[in-house]
Amino acid sequence: MNLQIQDIINSFESTSKNKKQKYNDLLAHIYMTFDKRISLCKTDKEMNKYKKMRTSVLRYIVANERVITSEICK
Repeated sequence: MNLQIQDIINSFESTSKNKKQKYNDLLAHIYMTFDKRISLCKTDKEMNKYKKMRTSVLRYIVANERVITSEICK
C-alpha cells in the first residue's frame, strides 16, 4: 500500500462500529483531506496535482475495498 494512503488511514478515526459505515467515513475523510490541500493551493498547477492525486487515491480505495476495510477495522 502506498505510504501516503497509509498515512491518511492512520490519521482516520471513526466512531462507527459498522464496517461499511467506517469505509464510507474513510472515503469522506480522504476527500476532505485533499479538498483542504486543494483550497490552500495558490497555483492551478498545484491544484491539478492534488486533484489528480485525490482521484487516484479514491480509485485505489474503491478497487481494494476488502483490503482497506480490513485495515481500518483492526
